[in-house]
Amino acid sequence: MNFWSRDRSIIVSSIVLFALSVIDGALTLWGLGQGVIEEVNPVMRWLIEENPIVFMTVKLSLPVMLGFVLWEIRDRSRKFVACSLWLVLIVYSVVMMFHAYWILVYE
Repeated sequence: MNFWSRDRSIIVSSIVLFALSVIDGALTLWGLGQGVIEEVNPVMRWLIEENPIVFMTVKLSLPVMLGFVLWEIRDRSRKFVACSLWLVLIVYSVVMMFHAYWILVYE
């Protein structure tokens, strides 16, 4: 079994997670700027208030770090890695639905 076929789902899921994080961060900043949403995470809210660039840097660093950690443990616990990635992707998908709702209702 070659590298690509064995680890494809981890790679693709990690890329999708990063893309969702970019979209989430951009839509969060947009929604805050429009006054249609509030950031409920107190740490992220503080980062946004301090500096939106720092907020985006932290926001995008988190899925990258998660991807590296899951990549490193992939051979020891493939099922845990797969479940973790799917759980995070499901949560982010719900967040994207909230963003879509806000855009449709308030724009």
